[in-house]
Amino acid sequence: MTITISQAEAYQIERIIHSGLERGRTAALIEAGDITAIKTSYPDANPEILETKKDKLAAALTEGYSISFPTFNGVRNLLQLRFGKEEGKDYVTDNKTVQGLETDEATAAILRTMFEPLWKVESVLGQLTITHISKL
Repeated sequence: MTITISQAEAYQIERIIHSGLERGRTAALIEAGDITAIKTSYPDANPEILETKKDKLAAALTEGYSISFPTFNGVRNLLQLRFGKEEGKDYVTDNKTVQGLETDEATAAILRTMFEPLWKVESVLGQLTITHISKL
């Protein structure tokens, strides 16, 4: 089951992961309420979000998540935070569309889960395009 979280919540957990903690460990720390260990790795962690949403965020880390309202900047930021993909290096943008993102099918499936239904994630000639539904 996929958990729906806000873009801010996605940023929070992905920044913690990006700081060096792995997903399972982060989920366990959040679930246990061990904010001190998280802040050791990521000092800017928001204790309020982590404590009040701990069940939801721990489940999102272990079960996967979709974002309730991902913005274009959110898509780009999460591509970088979660997957290490950089604009201009790994993909280009045009008219608020991500184009030319090379990735495997497992990552494409995660991106579909994270961003659809507000964004269409489709493979064109082995490269992903992420387009806001208003552009379709």
